[in-house]
Amino acid sequence: MYQAAPSREVAAKDWTDHGVTLLKAGVVWDAVRVPYAILGQGLDRETAPDTLRWRMNELGLTGPAFCDPYRPYVYFLVPPETDQQWPRTLAPAGIECLGGTQPYIHHVGVPRLNRTAPPGLYWLLLPDNTIWHADPQRLEQVLCAQLAEAAKQETAPDGQLAGSPNVPPLGTA
Repeated sequence: MYQAAPSREVAAKDWTDHGVTLLKAGVVWDAVRVPYAILGQGLDRETAPDTLRWRMNELGLTGPAFCDPYRPYVYFLVPPETDQQWPRTLAPAGIECLGGTQPYIHHVGVPRLNRTAPPGLYWLLLPDNTIWHADPQRLEQVLCAQLAEAAKQETAPDGQLAGSPNVPPLGTA
């Protein structure tokens, strides 16, 4: 994680004093920010960490992920430069890939690695020596399926089913 810190000393102090530090996306990872509600109906800022972990497991999502229960968002760490290919059509649903591609270099608040429960930002799935990134293609598939399912459950005033965003596969947008 320190590779993404502008200053190792500042990052270490921030993690010690505040439990979170700002790291630069696009160096070691990009971060896909996803509202809780996309992962499942009824998930909100009051959702327990174990419930979120269970839901991610149920959806087949693996790889490092942390959350901000106050907003509430889950951040999935994906390989650097994923932001160059991530479908912008997911942005209206609140799903964005925060990376280091010019002209938008993002800095992301990241919890210290031993923080696995609230208060504040905490890890749902920790990075380890075998899995450093979530699979962006799998993540996109799951998110698109979740959006399509939510759209099926919504009915427009004219009785037609509301449509899901027209999202091209990752790497083709």
